[in-house]
Amino acid sequence: MLRRLREPGKPSEILARLALYAGVLALLPLVAPVAAAISALISLLAILLISNYPEKHAGRRKVYLGLALCMIGMGLFFVEGTIFWRWKIRQAYEQRLSISRFRLAEVAQAFEAYRQEMGSYPEVSGIFRTRDLLQPKYSLALPATDGFDGALSVTSRPEGFAVSASPPPPPGSTLAPPPLVAESGFQPAPAPPPPPVEEAVPEASPSPATPEPGEVTREEGEVKSEK
Repeated sequence: MLRRLREPGKPSEILARLALYAGVLALLPLVAPVAAAISALISLLAILLISNYPEKHAGRRKVYLGLALCMIGMGLFFVEGTIFWRWKIRQAYEQRLSISRFRLAEVAQAFEAYRQEMGSYPEVSGIFRTRDLLQPKYSLALPATDGFDGALSVTSRPEGFAVSASPPPPPGSTLAPPPLVAESGFQPAPAPPPPPVEEAVPEASPSPATPEPGEVTREEGEVKSEK
């Protein structure tokens, strides 16, 4: 087969063609590293033979083209690998968010089971106290952490409950997303009625003094003096 690839009387281009074919294979992402390594080794050997034995070996341009394709293939491999790993990291983050929502729903279901039996929600705060209260009767294995291994925040009163988780910022960002919350909706106690307003009682005007019998008033004395 090698004799067929080499024409009689002409230098052989077998190594140059092999280097070119390996460079083409380096464009495929799955075999890019292996094909690039093979292409580099064959190209190095071909360049040495062409430089030392030009009468027996030729195909320098094919070798250079194979090396160029090899470099392009490796560049594409790293770019595609970077995009792929970023996608995998993002996918893992979204999966952890889904786990966090599922665990919040588990705690909420345990609270609802408690309310259906007792008639109201318990008075408790903190995930560990909640676990001691609700499991194993209302939940066989109540989760204590979210999908990112952070502790769940729990607050419960007879009127309602709230379970929350604070996920970290997504990959490539410094801003944390809003907290994940599962709640029943607290019903605030009714406001006390306002105090009754006391109506002001008007003060009675002083009535004129009634003279006692035998007492002469000031007006009567003035009248007598005029007379």
